[in-house]
Amino acid sequence: MLGIQCYAIFWLLISGYALQTLLAHTGPDIDEEERKQWQDEIESMGKFFSGKSIGRVFLLMSVTLLAIDGLGFFFTYQYAELRPWQQWAFYFVAGALIVDSLVDFYRMRKIMAADEPDEIADRMTEYMDATSAWTSLSMIVVSGKCLLAVVLVLWTVFR
Repeated sequence: MLGIQCYAIFWLLISGYALQTLLAHTGPDIDEEERKQWQDEIESMGKFFSGKSIGRVFLLMSVTLLAIDGLGFFFTYQYAELRPWQQWAFYFVAGALIVDSLVDFYRMRKIMAADEPDEIADRMTEYMDATSAWTSLSMIVVSGKCLLAVVLVLWTVFR
């Protein structure tokens, strides 16, 4: 049980950091100058690296985080006694995570297919677009993962 407790805390920290990062880059508090600087950094990354190398790195990070989340979902389902609203949130966030992952993999495939530096920069900007409708889905997924991580911590560590 100690390993599950440690994993619950680890998943909470990872999910909390993901939420903080997403809020920092897409939230209303970011001013236009910071957003422009962030977009310039993304475009410059697209000009210095090939689309395949960027896509592979993003794919590796996404698969790793998906595996971490999958294990967290398994432990939450297995060890937390979820109330009805928590079960609804669990299944909703799991479904949203699947949809978000599919959209993410599709976008990465587009980055990997790009050959020209300008095309890679455009696809990177599109991938990191904070005004996209998919950003709202990502926000729901990350917030839901934080909620489920808190539930797992409460049921395993503080039980």
